[in-house]
Amino acid sequence: MSNAKTIEVTTTNQVNLSELKQVQSELSAELNELKSSVELKDSEIERLNQEITNLQTLVQIESLKAELANLKVLSSKRK
Repeated sequence: MSNAKTIEVTTTNQVNLSELKQVQSELSAELNELKSSVELKDSEIERLNQEITNLQTLVQIESLKAELANLKVLSSKRK
């Protein structure tokens, strides 16, 4: 015993071919804009990731320099 009901909806709106093509053209243009925006953001993210990597490398280098300086101080105190 199913309580499911079928509802039939009919519309009388008609869209002609030129209207469909116009809407398709507008949607295509909007899609292309979005794709360009995404590409720009992707390239910006890649650039920022590279910058982060470079900064991390610089921090590591400075840390190694400081460690080396400390080792030199300790070494000179032993002599």
